[in-house]
Amino acid sequence: MKILFLHKQILFPRDTGGKIRVLNVLKHLAKWHDVTYVSNLRQGEEKFAHEMESIGLRMDTVPGESSKRGGLRFYAGVAGNLLSEFPFTVNRNYDSAVRAKVANRLVSEKYDLLICDTVVMARHTKGLRAPARVLFQHNVEAQILHRHAEIARGKLKRWYMRHQWRKMTRFEKDCGREFDAVIAVSEQDKSLFQRDYGWRHVHSINTAVDEEYFQNAGSANVPDRVTFLGSMDWMPNQDGVRWFVDQVWPAIRRERPNATFDVIGRNPPTDVRALGYRPGVRVVGGVPDVRPHMAEASVFVVPLLVGGGTRLKIYEAMVSGRAVVSTTIGAEGLPIIPGQHYLCADRAPEFADAVVRLLADIELKKRIELSAEGFVRSRFGSEPVARQFEAICLAAVAERA
Repeated sequence: MKILFLHKQILFPRDTGGKIRVLNVLKHLAKWHDVTYVSNLRQGEEKFAHEMESIGLRMDTVPGESSKRGGLRFYAGVAGNLLSEFPFTVNRNYDSAVRAKVANRLVSEKYDLLICDTVVMARHTKGLRAPARVLFQHNVEAQILHRHAEIARGKLKRWYMRHQWRKMTRFEKDCGREFDAVIAVSEQDKSLFQRDYGWRHVHSINTAVDEEYFQNAGSANVPDRVTFLGSMDWMPNQDGVRWFVDQVWPAIRRERPNATFDVIGRNPPTDVRALGYRPGVRVVGGVPDVRPHMAEASVFVVPLLVGGGTRLKIYEAMVSGRAVVSTTIGAEGLPIIPGQHYLCADRAPEFADAVVRLLADIELKKRIELSAEGFVRSRFGSEPVARQFEAICLAAVAERA
């Protein structure tokens, strides 16, 4: 197949779950097919472009700016979006030059397939004449906004999130109908798309992990080190880390006074950085390679209160041989069993107790780690999942032909 793949940014550095999920598929797809990759190339990313080409992608990029949260420009966009028909995240990631690039490619070359990575980028393809189309959905975007509205502090923020949720519901539902196939990352998301949007062309793939990149670091962990890893410019991660430090961490420190908590992830906002002044808490921010920090973890935590899709970081922690404590939402969509592959807790006291149990009970911790690592390595390697993705794409092309 000759494929045109649209994404909002390049996939290096590997500092977000969304990038890693796509990379785990494309590094194989580019070996089997001719893939042209269209995206913005933001300031500072130029040094990573050769890594994209090294996995076999033909690159066609448009210069773009990094879109950061906070500041007058960001909040002006938030306010101005009240008058827009599109959700804020869709407008924030829209670039007319990228749309023109996609349109020119479709006219100048004969492609078999257009793949759009997430509904957030679908405005770039809306109305264009294209061959078979596939939408790759990492989350149910409207579900995330609805959950934010439920937990938002303050009437104004709750109202705004509900407003965005209604916009995204309409936009997501309408955009999905323009594609020949939609690929979801869990059976749970697939069911939501079918139930809420009436889609009959949605398929699901497993969550893949690069089992060669992540290796079990054995006993390299730092005693009583608790670790969170995730992009800190994503609101669900910010909310989860704040809740953990405010509600859970004090109880852990009472039982384990020497415990330390590392927050690893790019672009933490000011209020998250301020959590680093709490006893035992260190906000590291972005790092070039997460593996040394994963190796140091005694317990890996996923304290998410809001989210969608599946949490790739859980699988990465598991194949690294690290025990995991997660909320129900944090492990949502993954076929892992509480008590066997990880410990699950949704209330602060139970979450703290689960972390303390793993720090104190070495036998329990080792049993959880061995069970989880074996389960993930045996079933969720990146190449089999890339084959699932490829099969859906081939079927969409065949049906259109």
